[in-house]
Amino acid sequence: MSNFFRYLPFAGFFFVCASARAVLLSVLPLKALSLMGNAQLVSVLFFMVSACGVAVSLSVPMILQRIGLHRCFLLSVFAMVASVVLLWTEAVWSFAAGMVLHVFGITSMEVVLSLYIMQRIPRRQLPEFEPLRMVSAIVALSIGPWLGVYLQSRVADWLPYLIAIGGTVATLIYFRWLGLQQMSLPERLLPAGNPLRHIGRFFLQPRLRLAWGLILTRSSWWMMFIIYTPIYARESGLGELMGAAIVSIGSAWTLTLPFWGWFARRYSLRRLMYMGFTVAAGMSLLVFAASGTPTVAIVLLAFAALGATMLDGSGHVLFLRAVHPLERSEMTGVFQTYRDVANLAVPGFFAVLLKFFALPVIFVGAAGWMLVGTFFSRYIPRRM
Repeated sequence: MSNFFRYLPFAGFFFVCASARAVLLSVLPLKALSLMGNAQLVSVLFFMVSACGVAVSLSVPMILQRIGLHRCFLLSVFAMVASVVLLWTEAVWSFAAGMVLHVFGITSMEVVLSLYIMQRIPRRQLPEFEPLRMVSAIVALSIGPWLGVYLQSRVADWLPYLIAIGGTVATLIYFRWLGLQQMSLPERLLPAGNPLRHIGRFFLQPRLRLAWGLILTRSSWWMMFIIYTPIYARESGLGELMGAAIVSIGSAWTLTLPFWGWFARRYSLRRLMYMGFTVAAGMSLLVFAASGTPTVAIVLLAFAALGATMLDGSGHVLFLRAVHPLERSEMTGVFQTYRDVANLAVPGFFAVLLKFFALPVIFVGAAGWMLVGTFFSRYIPRRM
């Protein structure tokens, strides 16, 4: 408790930072649906944006090495503000450009802030700080999706975008108030260059392949949930607010992570992950079966998110236990590509499916890859 108040202002910084993007979390898929006309074209748009976003994200380590930590943070703030201005517009090309900038801004800021955490918080005190940081971000991500859609639909269309810009500016002010701009990092803490240079070495190691594949499966489900839940709610007649509320509830389940972490320590990580994949897959299939009754389906979808949250309780433990200490920097860069692959693969896969099937097929697709995760979770070592 002695460090609680000491680290509270720094944890609060992550609330402000998360709020800037959380308010647009459900607004953007709905804006894409309005611009494109149907879910299949939205998937095509998100696939193209993700392809550009992956290329841009891979440049972050090189940018860090060239311009340093503080300037990279300022660049991410500028990218976030510029992206929101472009996302505010009604043209498809500017919306797409805004999405690419948005991906870059979020990715670069996450990398920079993770490095500031490593420098500011002593390693032994990370277990005290991480719950504070996590709760701060979760509160923002639980409120933001519903609030953004509510303000857009009931108050003014432009208000969520203005709040996102204001939140980004507030992030910069808070950053300077904390004095983070005065901190510098030793070169050894900066991420290695292009992670693709180490991809061969990474995938030659079975346990690293397993860790990457399982976290990719988990991340892909959340990608489906965030993009397609608001779209399903609107298309099924439930309304935009209901879809945004379910996204907020799904995010709020993350507050149960301390329990799932305890469960993994008490009963084994293998059992937790097998259970999480099974619950998420089963509930996703039930959502598809009940899709003709949207009020039932949307409740089942909220409980499917609880299954995915169980998987979040594992964190990156599988990777951290598998990676060789001397290769951690290089292998971490490859491991983190799971986000880029999920951002690319999910809309690409659904763009093909939705060309031939109705919207609820996405829940069958999501259940399918979670069942694959259920199967491969049996290969997690029993002692874990």
